Amino acid sequence: MEALYERFSARGLVILAISDENAEKVDPFIAAQNYAYPILLDAGRKVSQLFSVNGIPKSFLYDRNGKLVAQAIDRRTEGQFLAMLKQAGLE
Repeated sequence: MEALYERFSARGLVILAISDENAEKVDPFIAAQNYAYPILLDAGRKVSQLFSVNGIPKSFLYDRNGKLVAQAIDRRTEGQFLAMLKQAGLE
């Protein structure tokens, strides 16, 4: 995800990662990885419930107009994410 963000952020790609773990568990991991994109902590699972996330990792991809164009409920390879980005018009 970090490599894709670095490659496409200047062209409009926005990544928001969401973790349902508590801050004490996630903060050290986030600090060690030095992610450039934001990570929301959703320990109460409100966002997960809102988007009907029943398994992780789950990815949603929206196009520039806010339309959901792709989603996946497994770990994606870079190639699989590139195919999803193509569906959103970002290649």
